[in-house]
Amino acid sequence: MRYEKPYHSEKKYIKNISESLSGERLGFMDGRRLGDIDIFIEDNATVRKVRRILEKRVCQEYWRTRGGNGGNGDRQRMRQHVSNQFRNIYGGVPSGFRYCA
Repeated sequence: MRYEKPYHSEKKYIKNISESLSGERLGFMDGRRLGDIDIFIEDNATVRKVRRILEKRVCQEYWRTRGGNGGNGDRQRMRQHVSNQFRNIYGGVPSGFRYCA
């Protein structure tokens, strides 16, 4: 049986992940931080790149810490984690690739 962290610890962990992701530097934007980009006014190519970077980092973190069997439940949880990180960093999810209603 896996050890489950208490809720407040999990909330702090998610905030720490969001802060570290928003501080990541982007090479294609001349070293600007991921959190400094306003994805709601950027062009579509930039939004797609930012989305792919964020998805990759969040999914890496998910599999590193939680793991699973790779079923549909894990894919759904990864989508939710990506959406939550977008909300934490940018205040919302761009409507072009919304995961949750």
